Amino acid sequence: MQNKLEVNGYSNRDILIVLGVILLSKSLYYETYGGNYLLIAFFFLLAFIIIPNIKNFKVDRIILIYSLGLLALILLNLETNNNQLLVLFIRLLIGILIIHLISFERFSIAFIRVMIVLSLLSWFAIIIVQFNINSPLPPLTSMHYIEEVQGRILRNFIVFGVDETFVTYNILRASGLWWEPGAFQIFVNLAFAFSLINNTISKRTYTIFLITILATMSTTGVIVFGLLSIIYFKKYFIVTSPILFLIPIFIVLIGFLVAAPEIYEKLTSRSSLSRYHDVLISINMFAENILLGYGYGTQVEKAIPYGKELLGLELYNMMPPSGSDGITMFIAQVGIFGIFFIYPLLFPMYCKHMKLYSRLLISLSLFLLFNTQYFTNMLIFTLLTFYGLAKYKNMNNDLKEH
Repeated sequence: MQNKLEVNGYSNRDILIVLGVILLSKSLYYETYGGNYLLIAFFFLLAFIIIPNIKNFKVDRIILIYSLGLLALILLNLETNNNQLLVLFIRLLIGILIIHLISFERFSIAFIRVMIVLSLLSWFAIIIVQFNINSPLPPLTSMHYIEEVQGRILRNFIVFGVDETFVTYNILRASGLWWEPGAFQIFVNLAFAFSLINNTISKRTYTIFLITILATMSTTGVIVFGLLSIIYFKKYFIVTSPILFLIPIFIVLIGFLVAAPEIYEKLTSRSSLSRYHDVLISINMFAENILLGYGYGTQVEKAIPYGKELLGLELYNMMPPSGSDGITMFIAQVGIFGIFFIYPLLFPMYCKHMKLYSRLLISLSLFLLFNTQYFTNMLIFTLLTFYGLAKYKNMNNDLKEH
């Protein structure tokens, strides 16, 4: 049966692929139910979709060069974590299959639709926290490495998890499918950015994303949304007055006012200093290992001992790093040549049709999003980097769907 696209430009298969990417990008379900085994299962699912049309399958040269170059760079460092390297290899294979099956345009449209639904559903999390509603489902766990593996326990409501800490202190923050609001806002802001890139943004969509970002109370989320809002108001309201640029600033200020107590607590607490320590450790480790880095996937083995020595045991234990500086950590791990492998993510070809100021705002937003959480080892990072290498027009739009 022919793959029938919906009127709005995506198919059920596209939705399935987007859901897979989202769930396998460090969601609670990825961490709780199978982890990397789910990555392998997703790879075989994609391969099964492609097999009937295997004659049309072709790996783009630039993607092949990028993938082999990245693997070669990482292998040059004998300190590399081989298990993490294997996971990276699987993610690269999945990315190659996905860009064969679905163009960036279709992926981004389906991604926007999924995130609209998840945003609306996440609003119910506020009610869940407010009324302290429990769930009969098994709890979800979020695994972190700080000094040792620690787990957050979250109430399982299928489409979102509610942190018990939030319940205890009555903190009304939306987290979506992820372990904390700062991770959720990345996907909401990506959907907002995609809608700007594709010229599909509407007032209703903008409002949904705005409310959701404010509901996360994420400092980075509010700032990035404000930056992207400059593009939105400039593009869709065609105002040339300087007042135009005050609107996104006003949005950011309102966001800070709404979330003022939480943001103030973050900026003056261990959370803020912990992220500062993340960047400080990565920069210092990079300075000592400029050429090849300190080893891909060795943040636990290398960064933690180094952090204790750099900061001193007392300060480290008081405000331990959390490994949240994705881009700087990645470059520190693979060395200075890692900048070339980050470039297509931050300066993607799919933005080439936009005006310079819009491209720069998109690039700044992507940097802020991916450098505030450790997403450089997740599927969404790999996929957006591949799409960024070339504005993929799916040569297989007419692939059969079985």
